[in-house]
Amino acid sequence: MSSRTVPKPPSNWVSTAVSLPITTLKYASTEPVVTGGLLYVLTRGPPHVRERLLRPFANNLLSKNGATRLASLITILKFLTAIGVAKRINGALNRLALNNWSLRRPGASFHFGGAKSELVLITGGSSGFGYEMVKGFSKSARVVVLDISPFPNELARLPDVHFYRCDVTDTSSVVSICAEIKKNLGNPSVLINNAGIGIGKTVLETTNEECERLFKINLISHFVLIREFLPAMLQMKKGHIVTISSMASFFAAPGLLDYCCTKVGALYLNDGIRAECLTRYPGGEGICTTSVHPSWHSTGILKGAEKTLNERGIFPDPPSKVSDLVIEQVLKARSGRIHVPLSEEGRAGLRNWPLWAQDLSMGHVFARKRFEFGRDASSTLQ
Repeated sequence: MSSRTVPKPPSNWVSTAVSLPITTLKYASTEPVVTGGLLYVLTRGPPHVRERLLRPFANNLLSKNGATRLASLITILKFLTAIGVAKRINGALNRLALNNWSLRRPGASFHFGGAKSELVLITGGSSGFGYEMVKGFSKSARVVVLDISPFPNELARLPDVHFYRCDVTDTSSVVSICAEIKKNLGNPSVLINNAGIGIGKTVLETTNEECERLFKINLISHFVLIREFLPAMLQMKKGHIVTISSMASFFAAPGLLDYCCTKVGALYLNDGIRAECLTRYPGGEGICTTSVHPSWHSTGILKGAEKTLNERGIFPDPPSKVSDLVIEQVLKARSGRIHVPLSEEGRAGLRNWPLWAQDLSMGHVFARKRFEFGRDASSTLQ
């Protein structure tokens, strides 16, 4: 099961309260409905409304050079509104592209619900995100789980949930078990590549065997399972491949480099399968692809590092924060790229920054009290 989230100390609540006005201002400045509405009131709104809005600032901000400062504010609002509208248009075009340039998903319809017509396959379903997804999907679909860890009794008791003990690093075993699943349960219409591990060591501290195992679990198994189940999805003209990646797919973090490499590989695999479905496979237009990029969440992958994380002010969210979004995405049959929490989405563009800005942001230049895996014994994963 996933590890327990450590309660946030009072000081963290104080920090949250202090940062709330900044967070609110940041949101408002990037929301075109807010900036555009304010711009309209200040330029074309009824005079009595504009006067009432500006009255609190008449004796301070606008007491000197009021007209000039108001003109500057209007210019800033125009700029922010234009940026906000551009971001909205960009987001809408991205969503359209992710869903194969169609307003309605092409292909056959999914049938989730009480009849449980769909079969969802989840790797790593015994703990963490997978554990929560098994519970959620069992309400509207049949679920099959592949995991090397024992299956929790509370999941085994759920109706229409099936467990296969499987080491996904053993490709021949995976292929054999997939054949058994097809024979006994049919072909999954949803494949969730969720299984993953972390080592938390530098490259020179990691053995060849550890590195090879990590790549097999975090990335190679994705290729194997896609080859096993995508052909039937194409025949059915429906399918959804969900890739549990990470925010680590956008960073090369010291002490976690092998993990980051597998996660950027998982992201590229997700994007590449989408491209192949669009251009190479008959029936590919009916296949959804979703990559998921969690930040800090309380799963077994962080076991052993919780104390150091808390000392650095990092308090992982429960895994349900991720699983709930995955379930919602699959049930509405839409492709996507999900950042959890959503506030992390902006950090996904860090790779586009100048190298000097990346170094400063990541703390590679000036020493900073920050969390890094493997820096000390208490931050080593178990």
